[in-house]
Amino acid sequence: EKIVCDQMSDYLLSEKLIFNSQHGFLKTMSCMTCHFEFFNLVFTKRSLGHLVLVLYLDISKAFDMVNHKLLVSKLSSHGIRNPLLAWLNSFLSNRHQIVKINSTLSKAEPVTSGVIQGSVLGPLLFIAYINDICKCFSMGRPFLYADDLKIVYSFPPHEFAHAFSGVTTELNKVAVWCSKWKFDLNASKYGWICFGDKCLNFDLSINGSKLSRLQSVVDLGLRYSYNLSFTEQVNMQTSKSHRLLSCIIRNFYSNDSRILLYKVCVRPLLEYCTFILSNVSIRDKLRLESVQRRLTLRIHEADRTLDYKTRCTKLGLDTLRRRRLKLNLIFFYKILNKLAFSSPNTIQLEEPSCYNLRNSASKINIS
Repeated sequence: EKIVCDQMSDYLLSEKLIFNSQHGFLKTMSCMTCHFEFFNLVFTKRSLGHLVLVLYLDISKAFDMVNHKLLVSKLSSHGIRNPLLAWLNSFLSNRHQIVKINSTLSKAEPVTSGVIQGSVLGPLLFIAYINDICKCFSMGRPFLYADDLKIVYSFPPHEFAHAFSGVTTELNKVAVWCSKWKFDLNASKYGWICFGDKCLNFDLSINGSKLSRLQSVVDLGLRYSYNLSFTEQVNMQTSKSHRLLSCIIRNFYSNDSRILLYKVCVRPLLEYCTFILSNVSIRDKLRLESVQRRLTLRIHEADRTLDYKTRCTKLGLDTLRRRRLKLNLIFFYKILNKLAFSSPNTIQLEEPSCYNLRNSASKINIS
């Protein structure tokens, strides 16, 4: 199964049969690349004075609703032929499922739709099935992570009427696409947010269900608000991290165990999307650092004369600020060397100036 998955993935990507809007379950793609591409676009358009409208849509039980016949047909249209196509059809067919409650088993029922969750091949088959939803958008730019979909529209304020018409048209296309491929949209998770004008007010709907305006949104584990503030995200990260750290300190007395558990369970929470956290306010950065500061102080509570950096050095820890810098450099290295996805021209290296200027070395521009 893994061999088939790897070869199919390489084929679909090399033939450009998977849109680069999809960041889920693919090589070089991740939540990080999705956030990076998304916020790069948003900040670029805002710097030009454009309003940025983002729609958030969700497909109900998407992995369970994939129609097997339509999936095989779609794979065939992508150039996948027998015997592989027949093998994939067999892989999907003649499966049954049962439900167990305590010691009671239900009657086995045939599975007539859905990719096999927990399998190696299932996510790739789902991506191939949902992929062409991106064709619904010509004015907006879609961003997908598996079945999580958001669409970005940017426009000058005076072109609002034209933009609104275009957004409505593309929402209708999404409704038609979902009907054709046997999907239902989850009305409880519809929403839209506007960066640049908190007074902008209009109604958007799809399939008769109104999209509610959002003041903030949790998107792939990252919370942000209509004014592009990440303070709520920092509050969420630090609160959860302090709770976990309290549990570790309370239940483990060995300092080595505390540090190990902190590195494994707590620190990753404080380092999600470091390229975003590197640009929050100083106050928010200090809140993030307070978690590690508390750990080092607890371990060195016998000598409170030691400053924070010294305590970190003695424990073999970098400050979170320094780690963010390292992680950002690693991420950009991966992008520059095509180990992580980035759209063309997202990052450019400037040649050094021939003049003796202070920042004459090559520098990274995020444009």
